[in-house]
Amino acid sequence: MAVKQGCVLSIEGPWCQVEAEGCLYRCGIRKKLFLQADGNSGPVVVGDAVIFEETTPGEGVIDGVLERRTKLSRSAPWTHEKEHIVAVNIDQLLIVVSLKNPPLKEGVIDRYIIVAESGGLKPIICVNKIDLAKDGEVSSVEETYGGLGYSLLFTSAVHGEGIDQLRAALRDRKTVFGGQSGVGKSSLINTLQPGLGLRVGEVRRAVRKGRHTTSSVSLIKLDMGGHVVDTPGVRELGLWDIEGQDVAEFFPEIWETGRNCKYTRCTHSHEPACAVKEAVQRGTLNRRRHESYLRILNSVGKN
Repeated sequence: MAVKQGCVLSIEGPWCQVEAEGCLYRCGIRKKLFLQADGNSGPVVVGDAVIFEETTPGEGVIDGVLERRTKLSRSAPWTHEKEHIVAVNIDQLLIVVSLKNPPLKEGVIDRYIIVAESGGLKPIICVNKIDLAKDGEVSSVEETYGGLGYSLLFTSAVHGEGIDQLRAALRDRKTVFGGQSGVGKSSLINTLQPGLGLRVGEVRRAVRKGRHTTSSVSLIKLDMGGHVVDTPGVRELGLWDIEGQDVAEFFPEIWETGRNCKYTRCTHSHEPACAVKEAVQRGTLNRRRHESYLRILNSVGKN
């Protein structure tokens, strides 16, 4: 049978759904690929460009995986000593947050920015549920992140606000949707492409956290052009292969201010004559951003 090249759309157990030349194939994976895997993740990931042999019409076996261009990964939730690759060969990460229900957590945004940039993806911050926002809340996010040069979108899946801008940002690109449970990732995808019918959950009032409605990762083709990846919401986003000395590089204002510190390896946490701490005290550097930086620094270690 013919040898083909395709893209992995989803993985269910030992089987992968692969798209090639507009057709879908149900493919297994050669044993050799499992033997060649580094042990940190499976041999095939959603978004992989693969070479497969069509064994029967509509079915095949994956023989090889082409070099990955980008990746979205985290430390495995079951053990922080292994890498869990969520998706590969993606262009951008849409960090979906809400100001209310569930409340905004800037630390989550900052962690996703690190995950995106360390994997070669462009981060885009999408503030959803703006219909629930109070005066000043939207502008606060805009001042903090827009002022640092990050791309921002403001949407309401319920009222359709900002959906045209979202379409423009996603068209002809491969985009991962990331964020906490309950922020409206699946609702936004359903709005972009009616008829998909992705499950949407309610936010539990008692704890103000969303229910997990997406249980697996899949690459979804959009009629307007491009693909989206809907991922399960996360309660803890462990950073992979990020050391303490690397964290400041993902906070541009802290990195720039830190050039004036007394010590070249200043962690901006406890050292004397720290330009970053002095800027926070003067009010010229956002205190919440510095606090978020310190939490992430402590989570990965200050080495």
